[in-house]
Amino acid sequence: MSYKPSSSGPKRQKLVLTTTSLRNVVVSNASDVIYYEIVTPKWARGNTTISRMDPNTRQFDIIAEMKNDDKGKAAEVRLYGGALKPAGEFLESNKENGKNASFTGKDGKRYTWKVQQKDLQLVREDLPEDQPVAVYHREKRYMNVLRMAKHPYLEVEPVALDTLDSLISTIFLEHSCIFSDNSTRSVFPPCGTTEAGWRSIISVISSSFAEDA
Repeated sequence: MSYKPSSSGPKRQKLVLTTTSLRNVVVSNASDVIYYEIVTPKWARGNTTISRMDPNTRQFDIIAEMKNDDKGKAAEVRLYGGALKPAGEFLESNKENGKNASFTGKDGKRYTWKVQQKDLQLVREDLPEDQPVAVYHREKRYMNVLRMAKHPYLEVEPVALDTLDSLISTIFLEHSCIFSDNSTRSVFPPCGTTEAGWRSIISVISSSFAEDA
């Protein structure tokens, strides 16, 4: 990542995912000061909850709720206890190239997930595209097929920490578009991605997330 944060300010955060399935996963930094849980109960596959832990009280606050359709795809989203809205109103795919997906963060800035230089990167509208504010790194496996040697993780720059809730929520939304009905394995292609877009993204992060057993 080329963004250079101030040496005296907040530091870049490495958020590790505990599993390769985003239906039930913990996303946290090394100290657990940043700690999110995504939960989709086996007995209620139609409901997914994303919660953030308060590091002081150790209590969880619900930041997002998803209503999933029969195929497991997130159809509606509720943020911070508000009204349910169509998922496409929160995360919008680029209809021209089918490769990118954009959202407006809690900070009011426009963010876009895109494939750049073989990485999945999050860029912000008011910053150069070669200065991503977050980068997703896929897991590494022994001989590419055996158990994980390194868990997947996100690198998040300080400028994106104010909208971390939105960032984490969009990860699940992108994931649910792909893994509904045991479809082709990939990660983050937007809902409505074109065939060319699928090929491009799959070539970068193919098989990155596995469906729950």
